[in-house]
Amino acid sequence: MGRKIKGSKHHGAKDPNKQRENREEKLKVKVNNRPKHDDEQEMPKRLMQLMQHEQHMMQHKQQKKQQKSMNKGDNKGLLDSSKYITKQERLPGMTRPLRPVPVFRQKQGESKKSFYYRMHQTIQGMKKQREYESEFKVELQRDQMGNTKVVEAEPDELEEIVDSHKKKKLAKKGIVLKSKEEKRQLRREREKKRKARQKRGGTNKQPADAKDFDDFEDKQVFGDTVHAPPSLNFKMRNMEEKMAGKASSLLLAQKLSKKQDGGGGVVKKAKKEHLSMAKKAMLEKERQRVVEAYRALKADKISF
Repeated sequence: MGRKIKGSKHHGAKDPNKQRENREEKLKVKVNNRPKHDDEQEMPKRLMQLMQHEQHMMQHKQQKKQQKSMNKGDNKGLLDSSKYITKQERLPGMTRPLRPVPVFRQKQGESKKSFYYRMHQTIQGMKKQREYESEFKVELQRDQMGNTKVVEAEPDELEEIVDSHKKKKLAKKGIVLKSKEEKRQLRREREKKRKARQKRGGTNKQPADAKDFDDFEDKQVFGDTVHAPPSLNFKMRNMEEKMAGKASSLLLAQKLSKKQDGGGGVVKKAKKEHLSMAKKAMLEKERQRVVEAYRALKADKISF
């Protein structure tokens, strides 16, 4: 007998209506799907792509025409920053007006490198101006002639609150915080006094209220003992250099005067005196006596 061949089994939906719905669901995304509504005919996808491409080409041609019209005449090929300036939006909470953005235009015969350098210098100058204004709380205004005028800037509410808290904290510690205007007035007064002093007698002359050496006196108590001369705690480098030059010039003058007199230019140093053994023993004995006396004096002073 031969082998039994099994028949195919239908595992899907057996209802024909359900089979049609499943088939239509699969054909929804296909290109050749029939229209959703019989009375309306949709535009083919390929036609829509062709129309978009044609519209893009028309826009590109219009942009080229605008560029050509702008480059005609003297401004052909020159750089201009006004083409890229956008409208500045005012955010909520802004009370001060926005500053105008500078416009940079390349001049005739100016290279790109020099144009970029001029633009960079202008921007750096504006940054420094802003730093100066924020430091001294002022505002620099320029008129049409180019003259600059310094105006007091409007106080910021947040900065005023911070300054008031700071002043209260320092006032509790007994510190009085001066405003920048008060500091500025004090600086001006000092400058006026300095200029008046220079007009009276120059910078080298001392003012009338300057103290003399007689005002600096040390008061000695009766019975006070001094055991060593005073010592200086600073180095006089400039004075040593000046005195060194003066000493050399004086020594040179002495030598020249001796040569003119005929006494010779070389001055011999005095020889050291040769001490005998007895004299050395006497000096050592005297030194020991002085040291012992000094130690006894110190011991008496400590005991009191």
